[in-house]
Amino acid sequence: MQIFVLEPKEGWKETIQVALKIFTQRQAPMILTIIIIMGFFFLLLLISNRFWYALTATLIINLLLTISTVIKMEMREEPVFPSDLKMLTGLSELLSMVSPILLIVGGLILLLLLITSIIVQRRLQKQYSLKIHWKRRFISIAVLLGCFSGVFFINHKNSPSFLLFNLFKVNKTFFNQQGAVKDNGPVIQFLNNIDIKIMEEPAGYSKEKINGIMKKYNTKADEINQTRSDWLNNQTIVLNLSESFSDPARVPNLTVPTAPIPYIKSIITEGTGGLMLSVGYGGGTANMEWEGLTGLSISNLSASLVTPYTQLVERQKISPNITDLFDEKIAIHPFTAALYRRKQVFDKFGFDRFYYLDSPDKLTYTDKIEQSPRISDDSAYKETLKALQSNTETSQFIQLSTMQNHMPYDDYYSELNYTAEGTAVIPNRRKELQTYMQGLHYTDTAVKKFIQEIDKIDKPITFVFYGDHLPAIYSGNDSKKYGLEQHQTDYFIYSNKYSREQAATLNKEVVAPNNFGAMALEHANIKVTPYYALLTEVSNHLPALTIDPTESLSNRFNGKQVFVTEDSQIIQEKNLTEKQREILEDYRLIQYDLVAGNQYSATWATQKIKD
Repeated sequence: MQIFVLEPKEGWKETIQVALKIFTQRQAPMILTIIIIMGFFFLLLLISNRFWYALTATLIINLLLTISTVIKMEMREEPVFPSDLKMLTGLSELLSMVSPILLIVGGLILLLLLITSIIVQRRLQKQYSLKIHWKRRFISIAVLLGCFSGVFFINHKNSPSFLLFNLFKVNKTFFNQQGAVKDNGPVIQFLNNIDIKIMEEPAGYSKEKINGIMKKYNTKADEINQTRSDWLNNQTIVLNLSESFSDPARVPNLTVPTAPIPYIKSIITEGTGGLMLSVGYGGGTANMEWEGLTGLSISNLSASLVTPYTQLVERQKISPNITDLFDEKIAIHPFTAALYRRKQVFDKFGFDRFYYLDSPDKLTYTDKIEQSPRISDDSAYKETLKALQSNTETSQFIQLSTMQNHMPYDDYYSELNYTAEGTAVIPNRRKELQTYMQGLHYTDTAVKKFIQEIDKIDKPITFVFYGDHLPAIYSGNDSKKYGLEQHQTDYFIYSNKYSREQAATLNKEVVAPNNFGAMALEHANIKVTPYYALLTEVSNHLPALTIDPTESLSNRFNGKQVFVTEDSQIIQEKNLTEKQREILEDYRLIQYDLVAGNQYSATWATQKIKD
């Protein structure tokens, strides 16, 4: 039944075909799912000795997982991951993304099940109570717990659970979670994603190898710094992730007569700017944020590691990131911080202050536009200006996430001045597109005001702006055919008037978020540490790294690593030059060492610029 509801169906003929396909081809995963659910039910029964409570709890958990998977598949084309459970701390925000009707119906069904189970359990308790000795119950519980502990070793080769899942023909295609969950069902796919590997160990990894790479880029840093300027005491970088920002005029099969973002388009055309490769569609903000802050690439990670913030950072003893270069580090995120464990992550990253909804460090500016539930980008930029103006003495880094254009795109604005035509957006979502484009216009206006204000500040400010992903409203397009276009957002780097004379213009048409740290330093024309010398080589000599955007729509999971050239052509590693492959090998070895290895290079990667 679970597999059946996940398969797309149109009409009775397709419905029958899907049912026959599942019954004839997916019997093994269906049987394994039944065994797992029954095992879980018996475990609850043995622990509680309450038949109807155990049955209801099993049913509710199964229903919640199935319904959540269906909703997430519709929105993001991916299943529920174990790491998503950490987002339950932001439950109110998650529920705001779900239809109120569905929430009401679901709540009523849940209430009905609970009341029914209480009544039936009280009336039939004697008939359904276990009449076995406590020792036998204890042994049975221990055996079942031992069996379920195998989920932590499902992807360890030749473990009992690994062999069991293979016996039942479980699809273990981590890079195509959408296809795998349709084959396996939500229960098995959820369990399949519990046992993760951070990153494949590159050939030749050793302390000696890492020491050699560090020495190499110590020399490279000295070479780069020959032509770079010293940092000023109050050197400043603002890294701005703009939620769902992307020019709709670039979307295939969509014509936009009037551009909603004329100012930002002019900034991109006249200076450093172009396209940024996102590893998500309609979501995955934290992954782009992680790449931008660390300089590391998600495409280097294991296919089963889907969210570094929740699955990786807490495992690292040291988490090198761009804040290491600065005296003062501030994060501004006018949204909930419960999602993706941002509070814990930013604390580990070394941020001094973190401004978010209900944070101890209170947001000063919280205005919204008309009926929008989100704090406006204009307010977020005012908050940033306040932080910039409060420190003119020391170096400062600000991680800014502007959240005005976060989904859903309901009837927020009284004026909708932008229209579009084409098949990229299905008819019943055109109003959402208009709302989204109106929001983009407000962002464009806010960015213009912000740039005018930072031009008045007497300290060097480098402003990096990028959209994290496209909104999930272009469902009329073939995600495989237009995969690359639907994973390309917009970016620019701007130096304020105070620093413009020293700044450089970079000719980078296609970039990835992991390039931004090195690019910001190069645009500001200031010196680098050895770690950022490596990242500069990656930025300047390798095509942008990403996950193959044609493998799925969402692509939040880690698929095959590909490279995208300046003219937006996807190439493979085999197409790289010898020099490019050498840089890639160095980059992978350092990334492995930092995220999954012995961190021989961690102190080296966190050093500040030498005076």
